[in-house]
Amino acid sequence: MENSTFLSFMEFIQEAEIEEEKCREYIDIGWLQPIEADKFLLSSNDIFKVRKADRLCRDFELPCHAGAMIVDLLEKIDDLENQLAQLRNALE
Repeated sequence: MENSTFLSFMEFIQEAEIEEEKCREYIDIGWLQPIEADKFLLSSNDIFKVRKADRLCRDFELPCHAGAMIVDLLEKIDDLENQLAQLRNALE
């Protein structure tokens, strides 16, 4: 993980600006995974994706798993677009 720091559960929810219950739901569905389960350390790299999922859930009144799925799909689309751009550049 690039430039990742690890935060306690409470630090993470404060930084991500989400409710404790929502964060637990993301963990329960396996979308957000503590680095060390016994210490409940979470990666700071996940803050942006959790904020995005939470915003989608609030704006469109979606359950957590739907917001998580949308964020994952958006990340995959972004990765594919980057790969396509690299291929195009390589062919030029």
